[in-house]
Amino acid sequence: MADFDGRNDSENKSHHRLVIIGGGISGVSAGHDLMKAGFTDFVILEASERIGGRIKSIDVNGLQGQKAEMGANWIHGIDLNPIYKIAVENNLLATHYSGRKLGQKIMFLTEDGAPVNTKMVAEVDWDFGIIMGTCEDFYQSQIPTPYGQESVGAYVEHEFESKLQKYHGRELELRRMILQQRLLGESIISGCHLMSELALSEVGSFQELPGVHFVIPPGFESIVHILAESIPKDQILLDHPVSRIDWDRDSHDENRQICIECQNGKKFYCDQVLCTVSLGYLKRHAGRLFSPPLPEVKLDAISRLKMGVVDKVILEFDGQVLPDGVFRLEMIWDRSNVENEDISESWVKKIGCYEAISDNVLVGWLCGREAEYMESLSEEQVGRQCVDAIKKFTRKAWPKIPKLKRVIQSKWKQNPYTCGSYCYVPCGTLAEEVDNMAEPILDKDGKPIILFAGEATHGQFYSSSHGALLSGKREAERILETSAH
Repeated sequence: MADFDGRNDSENKSHHRLVIIGGGISGVSAGHDLMKAGFTDFVILEASERIGGRIKSIDVNGLQGQKAEMGANWIHGIDLNPIYKIAVENNLLATHYSGRKLGQKIMFLTEDGAPVNTKMVAEVDWDFGIIMGTCEDFYQSQIPTPYGQESVGAYVEHEFESKLQKYHGRELELRRMILQQRLLGESIISGCHLMSELALSEVGSFQELPGVHFVIPPGFESIVHILAESIPKDQILLDHPVSRIDWDRDSHDENRQICIECQNGKKFYCDQVLCTVSLGYLKRHAGRLFSPPLPEVKLDAISRLKMGVVDKVILEFDGQVLPDGVFRLEMIWDRSNVENEDISESWVKKIGCYEAISDNVLVGWLCGREAEYMESLSEEQVGRQCVDAIKKFTRKAWPKIPKLKRVIQSKWKQNPYTCGSYCYVPCGTLAEEVDNMAEPILDKDGKPIILFAGEATHGQFYSSSHGALLSGKREAERILETSAH
């Protein structure tokens, strides 16, 4: 695979038909398709020192040659998924992480160390799945939402309560706790802090692809590098953060082209620019980045959509952590009073499960304000609180936990070029804002001069890596169509 660590510092001005801003999977896939179609006069400007964006694979000693993922983790479904196609063609797939003693068993425990009846979990999951399916129907069938409910969380809790009338005492309490665990998992999938922030009327706009979920042992990042192999190295410029996009074609000479200025002083002139930066970056910088400002409809879409924060904690131990056959520990927290607790202690409750990706490596996920707080902590603090929580839950099931060797935590909110993880449609916002994100800006002759790609621009697959890739393909096709006339 190509190694993109070269630089092109030979001149301060460059002229191209197209400049692609962002070397994530959307920008690279657009460049790949353009190159294959014979459109070669473009450069990709990537702000960081690597391509891949929010797809980042790392080495962890305990994985024995496999990669761990700091960002995108799974190929979600196989039908119509271009990432699945690339992975199959390049023999990258595995249905699960291999491990000496990993199986398919999930263990459910409470804070007092007691196991939770798996039949009870299955019953809650069944009801939860039906209710979530109804949530999606409101959008897909254009049915008005009932009870004046705006959020998915409020609707799910309302509907679930009606199914709990026959339960009492500890069983009632446990079923509510399991429901909160499932809502927590959905918050991570959706990217919101809590499901009370997610628009009930719009949640069905996201389309799930059928099929199993695959991991990529050589690393999800390998997909990006495979796509980039078709692009000459000197057309992918790393460490080139853009400071200004002057797109008023009448405001400068240089053959009336768009002018893109980088923080390193370089200027790139082009006929078209494809902007693939994250929604989070646009929220923070769109006002200063574009001159003149973007149209109101674009600025409104950037403002109304939300950029979620989802982070991971990777814990490497000096021995096998979970019992033989168990690949996931589900920690059924009592979150009934969590909003009133000090976040310095309660943030760890946002991690509802740990999955073993090898015998001695666990991965936990968390989202929202707790994820942002976790980013401010040291690895030592994160490791100590996570291990304390694991010991609390497992003290009866398996009281001896091996020594923690290493902690790795993602920090997507703090990352200056991502400013978050992926987008979601909040209460009070319509899903059509995602389509507004995708609309290009036209010149006086109706030709697209600023185009947009990235996960927050795909109307059906927003928040996903395959949505990001497909958005790049979409804009490559648009560029090819307009260049042919």
